[in-house]
Amino acid sequence: MTCMEIEKGDASHAENASGSGTGTGSEAPAYTADEEKRVRRRTDFVLLPMFCAIFALGFLDKTALTYASVMGIRSAAKLTIAQYAWLGSIYYFGYLAGCYPMSVGHQRLPASKFTAATIILWGATTLLTAALLGFLESTIAPATIMFTAEWYRKEEQSTRVGIWGSFSTWGGILGAGVAYGLSSREVEAKWGKSGTVMAIPSWKGLFLFLGGLTVLIGLIFLIVVPDTIDGAFFLSSRDKEVAKLRTLENKQNISEKHWKWYQVREALLDPAVWLLCALTVLSYIPNGGITNFYAIIVMGMGFNVQEALLLSMANAWLSIGVIVTMWAADRIKCRSLAGIPLTIVSIVGGVMVWVLPRSQKIARLAGFYLSLAFAIPTFVAMTLLASNIAGRTKKTFVTGLVLVFNCTGNLIGPQAFRDKDAPVYAPALLTFVVCNAINLCILVAFFLYYRSENARRDRLYGKPLPDEDQFVDLTDRENKSFRYML
Repeated sequence: MTCMEIEKGDASHAENASGSGTGTGSEAPAYTADEEKRVRRRTDFVLLPMFCAIFALGFLDKTALTYASVMGIRSAAKLTIAQYAWLGSIYYFGYLAGCYPMSVGHQRLPASKFTAATIILWGATTLLTAALLGFLESTIAPATIMFTAEWYRKEEQSTRVGIWGSFSTWGGILGAGVAYGLSSREVEAKWGKSGTVMAIPSWKGLFLFLGGLTVLIGLIFLIVVPDTIDGAFFLSSRDKEVAKLRTLENKQNISEKHWKWYQVREALLDPAVWLLCALTVLSYIPNGGITNFYAIIVMGMGFNVQEALLLSMANAWLSIGVIVTMWAADRIKCRSLAGIPLTIVSIVGGVMVWVLPRSQKIARLAGFYLSLAFAIPTFVAMTLLASNIAGRTKKTFVTGLVLVFNCTGNLIGPQAFRDKDAPVYAPALLTFVVCNAINLCILVAFFLYYRSENARRDRLYGKPLPDEDQFVDLTDRENKSFRYML
């Protein structure tokens, strides 16, 4: 099979689109602005809440371990800091094992049903143990990338990823509240302030609550999220046609099921792919450390268990930062540079925690909150992967590759924390500052590379035609009309 072959289903899709009047630049659009707004609004009404929910639970099921670290799991299991660090890292061995099965599954199986099944299994394993979560949760990234490319135009993707990605920290308010309530209840029972003793330790109750909630969301996802635009119950026949037409400019054929090795080779030789991998691993080294040691770090500043759990709710400031950053990226049409301001904020915050004396615990806590902005480059990377990598096999392969580097960073992060560095953990904080500084350079490199590549293509091929090569499974490098989002 050559890269120019078109599947029968794709050919039919192409005929339908051309028959609807999509034209080249000189023809009128095949749908009105009101029709496009209606389709986008209905799509947002169904997809946004579901992805917000699974991002929130994905974050909560991971951070449950950091809540549990100060709620009794370390003493119950007699864990040292080094052993606890490995407990946090082991999670990502499961994640690593799931990277390629999940990516390939999303290419070859019905997307919604496959995602829903893994969410339900992921919730079930949360009910049993936190250590098995990684394999199943690794479905989230492939799912969001594929759904984003199919349902939203390029200039809409960054804002949507910002909205549902922000629920990683909005969800922290729920998790911290539940953890605080369970912990306080256990303390009251222990000191005789309540007549009822909890049947299980509070940290176990936290896992049971989150696991049950995840299973419920998985069942809802199965019912309401369609595998393709054609299966969308919330769109009329005309709406489905408009939904397909309005994403033609993405120049990405996600219906291709065949694995094409030449696209894998192209991915391995693409400098933008390796920039994406570097950005990912450097973003997730801080993530792996902070996710597992958040409560321990805050307690090391002089706060007690209940205070540390409540203070983690303030992480939600980052949700606003993510939404504003990704919205601004769509407005200025430049995602790489939009990610720089909060990355600088993260560096400043990390330096504050590192250099300020321990007596200034409020200032150090404020710096710690600011340092959490290290997550911004991860959202930039996600949107660039969705928009700038084309070719079904190439996108699938790069998604898996990025997940591998995600796991690598998360495996390294907890190991930066050592017993001898407690309670300040200065070497770990310095490591995170350096990672952010390098990411600044990578974001600038993305901007320069994509801008020069777009300019080169304009010189060689002229401006792209809006309906050129829409239904052929071409990679971003093969398609002469493909232009990168900056």
